[in-house]
Amino acid sequence: MNSQSAQIHLRIPRPVQVTRILLLVIGILLSLSLCSQLVKYGTGHDQVFGIVPLLYVDYEANLPTWYSSMALLVASFVLCLIALSKRFQGDRYTFHWFFLSGLFFLLSVDEVATIHECAIEPMRRLIDARGVLHYAWVIPGGIFVLIVGAIMLRFLIALPSRTRNLFLTAGAVFVGGAIGVEMISAYHAYSHGEKNLLYALIITFEEAMEMLGVIIFIHASLEYLCESAKSFQIDMPKKSEAST
Repeated sequence: MNSQSAQIHLRIPRPVQVTRILLLVIGILLSLSLCSQLVKYGTGHDQVFGIVPLLYVDYEANLPTWYSSMALLVASFVLCLIALSKRFQGDRYTFHWFFLSGLFFLLSVDEVATIHECAIEPMRRLIDARGVLHYAWVIPGGIFVLIVGAIMLRFLIALPSRTRNLFLTAGAVFVGGAIGVEMISAYHAYSHGEKNLLYALIITFEEAMEMLGVIIFIHASLEYLCESAKSFQIDMPKKSEAST
């Protein structure tokens, strides 16, 4: 028996090209979402032949939601490739790359399943959340961000300065939207309700920040991956019969 290797080659796209495409996509999605709300409040119709639910960024199981989930999944995949390459190199921060990959995978699932919203009602009953804490999931969400930040601190310090700065920028933009602007929308919803154009504008800005944060992160991760190779190769063990 001779042991051979089957090689799988993955061509890594240029980060700039990927970023341009993703920026174009979110520009279209956000514009369509905003137009759907202008039509909704301009005509007084909530559905408009099903177009509003399909396009509005604050609704679930529609085009913006599935895009956001897929973008997070792409980030998870790129991080997994980096983690695999680090494992082959015996890098001390291999676990951290796998941890990030798993985290983005869970965020991708949550984007569709909205698991985080399950914490809203229990937290409201626990602390009588009002105003900026009307969407009370931001409390455990903020604590979670701090814990992840503490776990990843040494890892971030060890990164090349450009990658570290881009990761921090991506995190600040994403969390600023997901938690910061979410608290603004919570205050508005508590005071004036959710069915008004100003609330839709706030939500659109929030989702724009989240989408942009993910794009910055994907760009930084692809740049980091491209530093080592233009293509990614995985060797798969394969056995074949030797002629006698």
